[in-house]
This record gives sequence, C-alpha cells and structure tokens, in this order.
Amino acid sequence: MDEEEFDSAMRGRPYVLEDLTLAEARSRRIATLGVALWGTSSADLQRQLLAKYPVIPSGYESADFHALLRTAQTVAGHPWGRLSATIFVGAQEFTQWEARCEIVRRAIDYLDSR
Repeated sequence: MDEEEFDSAMRGRPYVLEDLTLAEARSRRIATLGVALWGTSSADLQRQLLAKYPVIPSGYESADFHALLRTAQTVAGHPWGRLSATIFVGAQEFTQWEARCEIVRRAIDYLDSR
C-alpha cells in the first residue's frame, strides 16, 4: 500500500499545517479565557467563588467555556492537579483546580440561563 492508498483508506483527511495552526489558536483562546475568568491568584479565585455569579469576560462563545471546563477537569483529576493550594469559601474548600472548574460551571449556568 502506498501513501495515496493509505490516505484514501483513512476516514477523513490527513492532517495539514493549517490544522495545527487552528488547534494552536484555539488553545491560546481557551488559555486566555481561563486567565480572564480565573485571574492570577488564589484571591481572584476566591472572589469569583464568593460572587453571586462569576464576572464573565465578553467575546467568548459557549463552546469556549465548555472547552475550558473539559481542560480544567482533566487537570483537576490528575494527581498533580490535586496538589494545588486549598481555597476556602465559607464552609467549602476547593483545590485551585476544583475552584477553577466550579467557576467555569457557574459561568456556563449563568450564560445558559440568560
């Protein structure tokens, strides 16, 4: 089997540079949303968790928030994701990654209810 036969037998098409470029742009967009939503400190996370609903940055689609949640859940479930500092909000306590997941979930709930 030569390369053309292999490619034709595969479902879809082979990856090209444009695919990588689009994936990188998407990753940067999601990372930027994370920083905008979570801030840069534990105090920022705590402030978002104490609010009735998170301060939600504009210019993002629902799919962006869902992608961010999937990424945060992956990290939160990883052993080193559970080693992050603990954040206390009232009687609740979260690791930093659990807090990030909760903030994104609340943002999604708020956006879906509007």
